[in-house]
Amino acid sequence: MINYVNTTINGLTLRGTAYVPDNITAPVPTVLLFHGFGAVRTEYFCSFVQISRLLAKSGIAAIAFDFSAHGESDGTFMDFTFSNEIFEGTQLVSFVKTLDFVDENRVALLGMSLGSVAASMVAGLLGSQIAGLCMWSPAAVFQDEILEHKTLQGKSIASVSEQGYFDFNSMKLGAAFFEDLKTVAIYDTAVNYQGPVKIIHGGSDMIAPVAYAQKYVTTYRQSADLTVVANADHSWGDVQTRETLFNATLAFFDKLYK
Repeated sequence: MINYVNTTINGLTLRGTAYVPDNITAPVPTVLLFHGFGAVRTEYFCSFVQISRLLAKSGIAAIAFDFSAHGESDGTFMDFTFSNEIFEGTQLVSFVKTLDFVDENRVALLGMSLGSVAASMVAGLLGSQIAGLCMWSPAAVFQDEILEHKTLQGKSIASVSEQGYFDFNSMKLGAAFFEDLKTVAIYDTAVNYQGPVKIIHGGSDMIAPVAYAQKYVTTYRQSADLTVVANADHSWGDVQTRETLFNATLAFFDKLYK
């Protein structure tokens, strides 16, 4: 069953989709999904739709929102900052726990790319409120690219000072995003989460090097499980690698919620 849900955060409406197992008689364990940078709640080639349907068939609800300034949610990309995405993530956790089909004690996070980084930080901030954390292709590299190399996905960010925005795949990304990154502490925040962690990364990811996933493993105090899938790119853009991704994801949540 598919439900459309929305909530308002800082005056902006965030719109989402909930995939709920059929014929439930009590609240069920739930996964809240965080999409990537400049993406939408369906994700690359509908990967979030596909995994959400599979989770629902396994008796697990899945809920994905467009963050503000993305997709169908309110806000403009010019005003987008990563710190605000983290704040929205914490508020979305609180919101989904109020939904009648959600077991508020069993809410986990699943992120893709920059959404994985956001999920790791939200988990670090909320601690035991998060039942488990699964990261696809965590793209913590973006901070080093911008602050150390003055690039974003291989493209110079000089245009920000020259014209007031960065052209990110035809969307204007404002200066506030780049200034905000100076205060973001990715791994120092993420390390505060002490629950189950699963990381799945492509061995041929040209956007987010696997070294950034490996850094998560060495950062966490608990054992974080990393699966590196040979030949998988950042988008998990072929049948075989995507099936591997989904199988590893389902195995993690099935074990978490058994």
